[in-house]
Amino acid sequence: MSYEIINCPEVEPEGAPLERLWQSVLMDYPYYEGVSIAQSAFVQAARAQSFAAGHLGKESAEHQSYVSRWIAAGFTPELYLAVSQSVRSAAEWARKRCKDADDLLRLEERMHWLGVLSPNPRAGKKYSRFDRDAAGKPRLIEEQYPDFIVQLVPEAWADFPRRLQFHRPSAALQRHIYGDEV
Repeated sequence: MSYEIINCPEVEPEGAPLERLWQSVLMDYPYYEGVSIAQSAFVQAARAQSFAAGHLGKESAEHQSYVSRWIAAGFTPELYLAVSQSVRSAAEWARKRCKDADDLLRLEERMHWLGVLSPNPRAGKKYSRFDRDAAGKPRLIEEQYPDFIVQLVPEAWADFPRRLQFHRPSAALQRHIYGDEV
């Protein structure tokens, strides 16, 4: 079986493959403390265009520290991506599993510790985005930033890779968020 590489630059891309993978997944999930500018749609579009052209880009010390913390917690870029894509649905499942109000309060505290529910520094502020109406014409929509966002804390997820040795990924994620023993 052969694979065809489509839309790749003709030049050798900058950086090591692992470094590029981490930068790639953090473009889709740039939500970590200290990098609010990287969460801007404009900045993300510019980074994606440069990255697609093979450039690695200059990353901040916060970015490098965040990646190092995930690596120390036993994560690969692919595992970080899988967790990031599934964390919201797993958190909803964990909420449904709560037995009473005390259990729900415990879970909410745990989700704050994990970074599943982090206070949004932009909460309450408004932002504008473009969308299209039914006729396809562009329109400007004003929305409010949510109160909470996902800003996962690497150290709080260090036990998660071990769970994958005993459970399928979705169950491992749900159990980790709920706080089951490993």
